[in-house]
Amino acid sequence: MRIFSKIILIVFLLVAFLATSQSEIDTNQKPNIIFIMADDLGWTDLSSPNTSLGNGSKYYESPNIDKLAAQGMSFTYAYTQQNCQPTRAALLSGQYATGPQNGVYNVGSLKRASKGVITAITPHTQNNYLKEQCISMFKTIKTEGYHTAWFGKFHAIKEGKHAESYLGVDYNLALRKETNAIVNGVKVRNEFFAQNDDAKGWIFSHEGLKRFAQPYDTTYIQNVLKPIQNGNDPWLLEGTPKHLTDALGDAVVDYIKDRSKEDAPFFAYIPFHAVHVSILPRPDLEAKYKAKTSQDLRHTRADYAAFVELLDQTVGRILNALEDPNGDGNTTDGIAENTLVVFYSDNGGFMGPTDNTPLRLRKGTYYEGGVRVPLIFKYPGVIKPNTVNTTQEVHAIDFYPTLAEIAGAKLPSPETHEIDGKSVVPVLKEETDALDDKNELFWHFPGYMDVRNMPQSVIHYRHVNNEHYKLFYRYEDESYELYNLTNDIGETTNILSGNPNKETLDLASKMNNKLRTWLMKRNTPTGSWAKNGEKVAFPLKDGVKKYKH
Repeated sequence: MRIFSKIILIVFLLVAFLATSQSEIDTNQKPNIIFIMADDLGWTDLSSPNTSLGNGSKYYESPNIDKLAAQGMSFTYAYTQQNCQPTRAALLSGQYATGPQNGVYNVGSLKRASKGVITAITPHTQNNYLKEQCISMFKTIKTEGYHTAWFGKFHAIKEGKHAESYLGVDYNLALRKETNAIVNGVKVRNEFFAQNDDAKGWIFSHEGLKRFAQPYDTTYIQNVLKPIQNGNDPWLLEGTPKHLTDALGDAVVDYIKDRSKEDAPFFAYIPFHAVHVSILPRPDLEAKYKAKTSQDLRHTRADYAAFVELLDQTVGRILNALEDPNGDGNTTDGIAENTLVVFYSDNGGFMGPTDNTPLRLRKGTYYEGGVRVPLIFKYPGVIKPNTVNTTQEVHAIDFYPTLAEIAGAKLPSPETHEIDGKSVVPVLKEETDALDDKNELFWHFPGYMDVRNMPQSVIHYRHVNNEHYKLFYRYEDESYELYNLTNDIGETTNILSGNPNKETLDLASKMNNKLRTWLMKRNTPTGSWAKNGEKVAFPLKDGVKKYKH
């Protein structure tokens, strides 16, 4: 009996040792990284209170993203560039638009003044895309053995294939939301939904999505859409064309299933096209919201609400795939515990489809409604669940060094590719609420964009007691605006107007000189005066003195 007891004890200790050893191995494994980016999703467009200081929508529903926020850390001072292409370029390069490997200031061109407007400044000529010389975030993270993938919008590059040849992506599904096809002998172009091409059958704009382009059928609805439904009736979709958002979700879920069997970690970049115009949601979700009365005066459009929830359901499917990659109901193959998930948007909401109140204005501007967005990080065992950081600024440029640190990758040398961003890993680990050496953000726009933008430079500055301020400088008339974002989130009161006190003027002068130094150090392009061709000067050192105390 004693011998038997000893045998049992030895077996127990051996099992415990193996379990402990395995735990140590798992802990030391490099985490997978999933970076999900919405398109044009505004700061108030989620129903979670965590991402927007309690200003979330009371009409749109986003239960899966809300759950992600409850499982991770949300940042309420998360920022972008003013529209999508510059944000994506900044994110993947780690550089502001002024960076030598970036140079992307606007979508398309800086010469986008409203029709018929004669501009005082001849705009700078920008880069439209990242170049092959860019040492992208993909290339850096790959140095640590990561498999890299791209699913969705490719706006930072000229062609989808450049994700591989320029930026170092291994598995490339970078594509447009528009699909061209020949249907019944006629050339057609469709957004978001699959096309039934005469020769190719059901397709999207990328060949790699063809196997996910078949219309909704009974099996798909039962196995994929029913488990994630939330008051909608997916059976309304039977026989109708597949939505691109669902197809991208299918591709990501399939990728997770395959990569979960591999030893090497993966980095999946997932820039959805939703919820960019045209607002074309899935019909079953739109039917749900048409039957729902909005309790939110800001948000009333059923089609946009449906689009937000389509994005949310797809995010939910991706998160579920991390828990159970092969989808058999047994989560022993799950990889969620060793995966960092980031959720972000590329710019503020586009007014018309949505409303960014209490933030001012919309996408395309440097007011908060244009550049402030939801941001969530989830990393089990590293990031404390259901936490909200209301102090630290995070910008698109900061993801490169942050994800590189989490992957254990060394940043490029400044001589070859200088990174403007800073890692916020200490904040994610709650070693500090905010980084003392990261209390400034900068924007610069040397051109025009309809009524929303003109030549200007902007600095966001976190002052003493963690108060947030934003200073605008407009080149045409050398004017300034200064807002206290902590007390005036809607940027309703320019505190330089009227008779500003000495403290306000001193702060404005300090911020102006920080902005001026940043611009001069980079020899930032400002354009030239149309009347004489002379280069437009940087803000004057004592430029704010005209606002007298």
